Amino acid sequence: MIDLTYRFLREDDFEDLHALASIWPVVRQLGSWPWPPSKAFTQSRCRPYRGEGFIWAMCDTDRLIGTLGVTGGIVGYNLHPDYHGQGIMTGAVADAIEQAFMTTKRDVLTASTWHDNAASAWVLAKQGFVHWQTRYTHARARGVPTLIHDHRLSRNTWQRLRSTDD
Repeated sequence: MIDLTYRFLREDDFEDLHALASIWPVVRQLGSWPWPPSKAFTQSRCRPYRGEGFIWAMCDTDRLIGTLGVTGGIVGYNLHPDYHGQGIMTGAVADAIEQAFMTTKRDVLTASTWHDNAASAWVLAKQGFVHWQTRYTHARARGVPTLIHDHRLSRNTWQRLRSTDD
């Protein structure tokens, strides 16, 4: 069992975040992260997010094991492969959705998954996201246009699903 906590990113996360950014199976699923990893890019991410929304460091004790955020109404996340398959991201995404709907007036959140990331699409589906569009877009790390599935979740659906969980 892990001791999962969330906090804002900070400068001393560089080593853990850059190690995560150096794992091809992680980075290939991110839309804007470069490959090979760039120390300057990683360093630019080691600070609290200043736009609309938030990005959290996901930590096991105090070790960064992934990131999770909702920025501009878009949900995004990554997790070290050692922690895959344990339900961690399902719970963390639910926490992020709850935070986003509590702290913004947005009525819809969106998220995207690459065509070859069924596990991430399943995490979103368990939270009530529905697929609404498939398209090609440039994947920075992959270096080619890649098929992506767009998903969305309304505030009303989220509230309805939460009320049936009680």
